[in-house]
Amino acid sequence: MSKLTELELLADLEKISYQDRYHCKTTYDVFCHAADEYPADIAIAEHVTATRDEVAKEITFATLSNKLNQTANLFKKLGVGRTDVVSILLPNLTETHLSIWASQAVAIANPINYLLQVDHIIEILNEVKTKVLVTVSLDAETELGKKVHEIIARVPSLEHVLVVDNSYGEISHKNITVSDFNHAISTQSNERLAETFQPKGEDIAMYFHTGGTTGRPKIAKLSHDNISFVVQVYAGFNAYHGKSAVLNALPLFHVFGVIAASLAMFFVGRTVVIMTPEGFRNPNTVKNWWYFVNKYQVCWFPTVPTIISVLLQQPDEKIDLKCFEHAACGSAPLPLELKLSFQQRFNCSVTNGYGMTESSCVVARTLPGYDVEGVAVGNAIPYSRVIAVELIDNKISRICETNEPGIILVKGPNVFQGYLNVSDNDGAWVEDDWFNTGDLGVINALGHIQLTGRAKDLIIRGGHNIDPQIIEDALLAHKDVIQSVAIGQPDAHSGEIPVAYVVLKNQQQTTSADLLAYCQEHISERAAIPKRIEILDSLPLTAVGKVFKPILRNKATEFSVDAILKKNDITAQVKSEFDPEKGQVVHIELSNTDDKHKAAKLLIAFPVVVNYKNL
Repeated sequence: MSKLTELELLADLEKISYQDRYHCKTTYDVFCHAADEYPADIAIAEHVTATRDEVAKEITFATLSNKLNQTANLFKKLGVGRTDVVSILLPNLTETHLSIWASQAVAIANPINYLLQVDHIIEILNEVKTKVLVTVSLDAETELGKKVHEIIARVPSLEHVLVVDNSYGEISHKNITVSDFNHAISTQSNERLAETFQPKGEDIAMYFHTGGTTGRPKIAKLSHDNISFVVQVYAGFNAYHGKSAVLNALPLFHVFGVIAASLAMFFVGRTVVIMTPEGFRNPNTVKNWWYFVNKYQVCWFPTVPTIISVLLQQPDEKIDLKCFEHAACGSAPLPLELKLSFQQRFNCSVTNGYGMTESSCVVARTLPGYDVEGVAVGNAIPYSRVIAVELIDNKISRICETNEPGIILVKGPNVFQGYLNVSDNDGAWVEDDWFNTGDLGVINALGHIQLTGRAKDLIIRGGHNIDPQIIEDALLAHKDVIQSVAIGQPDAHSGEIPVAYVVLKNQQQTTSADLLAYCQEHISERAAIPKRIEILDSLPLTAVGKVFKPILRNKATEFSVDAILKKNDITAQVKSEFDPEKGQVVHIELSNTDDKHKAAKLLIAFPVVVNYKNL
């Protein structure tokens, strides 16, 4: 019997409804299931330093379930109800998992990037009207501790602060109670929540910050149905890995780290190894990565293109890696040469998925046992639909032909419940139930999706969404700026970095350095501060007078590639263009053909297609 095609396999799977196929309807169900099925197995192994002699702090699924119940009961005791918000401002810790999943059991979890500037964190907290904050400590000698003191003073809805480090100091704010997290949960019952207190599938489980204009963050609402569905689909995709442990150094304030790389693993009883509170930002994590792959006999781990590039640069060691077979890459486009080089060196397969916060982490993945060409991201996950279309006035003018570029729309049980602020939903939905991803791509006859660019002006820096309007508005407020445009410049480390182009009233009065300093002072979202600002005589315009950004993207790409080559003493002519079927393409004509190998190595992690001319 011949092997089914991907589309035939998906159609066969969908003969049973997802409601009948997947029995967990909430994230709380997932932990009850895991505790019943794998009570004595290790759920979390936590490494604080990732030194090779460190003994991990371990807890079993039974203990994890008990502690989640205690944490949920603590939140209830603090007066938290189903629509109240618990914000989590923590690095990667066992307590981070307890806070995120327990708050969903009785309320709404709001994980926040603790590295954001304090003004931005406060904007998020005020937008969601947080009632309880879980954080590290109130130690004003630390950067995070200072932020927490400001939060207490400037977030009126906040009633309780729970700290993981019990050496916190006294605070004078009369409306805030401060408690030691671990001591407080130890006093609570570990019995499972009564059914009347348990969440339902339609309840909102998480508020995720996805970027937005300064002063009003954009908050995505994910339901228990959304998350539990994706978790069970993702776990099914990874079933052939067995019970192998998973190294997770992705941040738990991001959907990839918390949903795909954590909850989907818990569902099937796999150990999640926390690789330090700082994750990949801790130098030991990368330096000792392969040691821990061998130690835990890891066959699969989740990662991002930046880390694949860094791991490729690690020196060879005599470590047996026969256990390691698969890497799942996400959060940013994966350059083909980077994928192929990693596969060759480590004798593994690398799959590049596609997802976003609004899809509860996953839109598409390569199906187990199948392969895709180039940098395609696989098929739409089961029970969802993905199409490429031509849009006119936010209506589907027509569905694109096979292999024809279009705007990617998605619908299914993975698609979120909209943005918290109703105005953010304008234009997000097409004909009611299709979510406009803002991405451009093509879909082939096998249903494989390949992304080629973005239709909406979003800058994605290391998985962090940046609205260019934040940058543009800040620059336009400068007294000497007439026009400003912000775009994403391709970057080997972050995928994209924000850069800006401006037109000035008088180029003699203001410099790029002046404008960068101005942005440092006036843009609260640190990731959105442009890495460079270029002053132009005029901006390229369309026939109807709109700024034509593709020309500026080509310009930024050429600048970035040229800078890398010049830094490494490679002389070349660099020309960039946007190809609707391939994405951003860079043509490089080298002065010395012997430099090709060196150039290819330098550009291996660069998120563009590279062509070498006249070689």
